[in-house]
Amino acid sequence: MSITRLGVCTLNQWAMDFSQNVQNIIESIEICKKKQCLYRVGPELEICGYMCEDHFLESDTVTHCWEAIVEILPHTVNIVCDIGMPVIHKSVFYNCRVILLNKKIHLVRPKMYLADDGNYRESRYFTPWSKEIEDLELPTIIQTATGQKCVPIGVAILQTHDTEIGIEICEEMWTPIPTSANQALDGAEIILNSSGSHYEVGKIKERTELFKDITKRNGACYAFCNLRGCDGNRLYFDGCSCIVLNGKVFAKSDAFSLKDVEVTTCDIDLQEVRNIRINIKSRSLMASKQKHFPRVKLDINITQQQNYVYYHDIPISYESEIEDSIACYLWDYMRRSGACGFMLPLSGGIDSCATALTVFFMANKIFKTISLVDNDFQTHIKVLQQLRKIVEDDTFTPKSPQEIVNRLFFTVYLGSENSTQDSRARSRLLAEQIGSKHYEVEIDQICKACTSCIKPILKKDPQFIVNGGSLSEDLALQNIQARSRMVLTYLLAQLTPWNNGKKGFLIVLGSSNLDESIRGFFTKYDCSSADINPIGSLSKNDLKELLQFCYKTFNFSAIQLILEAKPSPELRPQSAEGQVSENEMELTFNELETFAKLRKVQKLGPVSLFKKLRYLWSNLSAQQVAEKVKKFFKYYALNRHKVVTITASFHAQAFSQDDNRFDFRQFLYNWRWPWQFRKIDENLE
Repeated sequence: MSITRLGVCTLNQWAMDFSQNVQNIIESIEICKKKQCLYRVGPELEICGYMCEDHFLESDTVTHCWEAIVEILPHTVNIVCDIGMPVIHKSVFYNCRVILLNKKIHLVRPKMYLADDGNYRESRYFTPWSKEIEDLELPTIIQTATGQKCVPIGVAILQTHDTEIGIEICEEMWTPIPTSANQALDGAEIILNSSGSHYEVGKIKERTELFKDITKRNGACYAFCNLRGCDGNRLYFDGCSCIVLNGKVFAKSDAFSLKDVEVTTCDIDLQEVRNIRINIKSRSLMASKQKHFPRVKLDINITQQQNYVYYHDIPISYESEIEDSIACYLWDYMRRSGACGFMLPLSGGIDSCATALTVFFMANKIFKTISLVDNDFQTHIKVLQQLRKIVEDDTFTPKSPQEIVNRLFFTVYLGSENSTQDSRARSRLLAEQIGSKHYEVEIDQICKACTSCIKPILKKDPQFIVNGGSLSEDLALQNIQARSRMVLTYLLAQLTPWNNGKKGFLIVLGSSNLDESIRGFFTKYDCSSADINPIGSLSKNDLKELLQFCYKTFNFSAIQLILEAKPSPELRPQSAEGQVSENEMELTFNELETFAKLRKVQKLGPVSLFKKLRYLWSNLSAQQVAEKVKKFFKYYALNRHKVVTITASFHAQAFSQDDNRFDFRQFLYNWRWPWQFRKIDENLE
C-alpha cells in the first residue's frame, strides 16, 4: 500500500509577533518529524499573522518574513515545509505559500482568488496571481542562506518521486470551480489548503461539507489547515483543521482549543484515491481535457509501503460552539493585552449576565485544559504558567473554575434610586455562583452633582416624564445615569488591581446585544461602552439560548431568575407598569433579529424587506408590516451615528452590525426615507 503521513499544523499565530510565530512554526516542524511526517503544512500567512491589515502595506513586514525563513530553513532537512507569508514580486504584493525542503526554496505559490467580502479586504493589500510560472529574485539574505538567486513563482503542482501534490489557498476553495478541482483533474492526488477561516455560527459544518464534496466528486486526499485563536482583531479563528479522503473525514484537530500548536496527522492510502478515480468515467473524460499545470520536482518520497490502513469517518459537530469560541477569544485577548483580568457592570439582566458567563466559560475552559495532564502535558504546563503569571501567584493551582474567576473577574452593580431590589439581588447571586468578586456602588450622588453643575445655566430642574417632565428632560436624566456608570466602571478597572496589591489593569467588558445596537436602543458612551464586547453580534434569542444551555450544564439558579425577569434599563422612577425594553423600542426582539438578518445577510432595503415580510409575517396585515418596516428604518437611521462609536464586538454571526469592520454603511441618513417609504405606500395601494 502507498501510505503517506501528512502533518497538518493548527497554530495560534499573533499578528506582527514574529518571534512567537516563528517559535510556533519551528515547534510544529519538530513535532511533525517526531510523528514521522514527511510533509508539513501550516495556515495562511502564518509567519506574520493573518490580520496584519495595513501592516501588509509596509515592506518591513515582508522583510521580517524572509528573516524568519532563514531561521526556519535549518529545520527543513528531509521534510517538505509549506509556509505562509506575503511576498513582493516585481513591486507587487502577493499572498503566498513558500515550499521548503533540505534548506532550499523550491516554489513560491501565490494566491489566485482573494477574499474581499464580510470581514476580509485582501485586495486592499494583495494582488491575485494571474500569470504563468516566472522567476522570483530572492532577497540577499535568502541568497546567502540557500545559495539560490531565483526560484519559481506561480501556480504549479509539486511532483515527488511517488505522488503529486496540489496547493490551494483559503478563498480558492470557496469559488464556484475550486482550484483544487482542476489540480486534481490534472493528476494531483493530495490537495493541501492553507487557510485563515474565521469562526461564525454553523461555518465549521459548512466548510467540512465542502471538503467532503470536493474529494467525493474527484477522489483525493484533502488536508485543510486553519489558524486558531484571536489574531489581534474582532475575529476568532476556530482551528478545526482536518484530513479528508474520498468524502470522509479521517482526522481533525480540536476546535476552540487553548493549544498554541497542534499537529494533526493520519496515514492515508493513496491507492484508494487511484482506485476511485479510474472508476468514475465522467471524471476520466474531464481529466483528459484538463489544462496542464507546470510541475516542480521535489527530491523526496513521501509514501511508504505498509499494511492496509483501517479508516473511521469522524463526525464533526459542536453543541457549544458559541460558548467555546468566546471563551477562547477572551483568553487570547487577556493574555496578549497585558491585562490582569476583567471588569463588568453587572445589572441583573440577560445581557450583562450573558457577558459574565462568557468569562466563566473561559475559566471553565482553562480549568479543563490544566486538569487534563495525561492528554497534553505541554499545553497543561503552558496554560498553567500563563495563568499564574496573570494572577501573579507562582503556586496557584485552581480546584474549580470559580477559583479562576475569583482571581480574574470583578463585577459591580451600579445602583441608583431607579434600580430595583430584584435586579440587585440577581446580580449578587450570579456573582456568587460564578465566583466573581462583586461590588455594589450607588451612583445617585454623581447624577445629582451633574445636574447641580448646570443648574446655574438652566435656572430650573429637569424632571422625568412620570414627574411631569418632557421627553428631552427624561432622556437627559437617563443618560446621566448610563454615562456615569461608564466613568465609574473605568475608574474601578484602573484602581481595583492597585487596591488589591496587583499590577496592571482590568479589561472592561461591554454587554450590548445585536438587536438593541441595530435599533440604537442604548446611550452613546454608556456602560455598554467598553474595551471589548463578547456578545455584540449575538441577538437576544441567542443570549437566551446561551443562558439556558448554561443553566442545564451548571445549574446556576440565578440564571432562571434572570430569564424570567422582563428586560429593563431601570433608568426611570419605577411606575406601575415599569420600564420594559420592548415597549420602549416599539419592536420586539424577535422582529429586530429578523430585520437584522434580512438587512445584512440578504441585503434587502426598505421596499424589498417589506415585500419579503409581507409573506413571512402572514399573520399581520400589509399595513401592519409596512408600519413595522418604516418604524425600524426610521430608528435605524436616527441612531446609526451611535454604532460608529460602539465597542468592538466579538464576531459570531453573519448579520453582525459592527460598523467599523463588517457593516459598511453611512451614519448620516434622511431618517424620513421619503422615496422608499412612498414606494412602500404604493405597494400597499
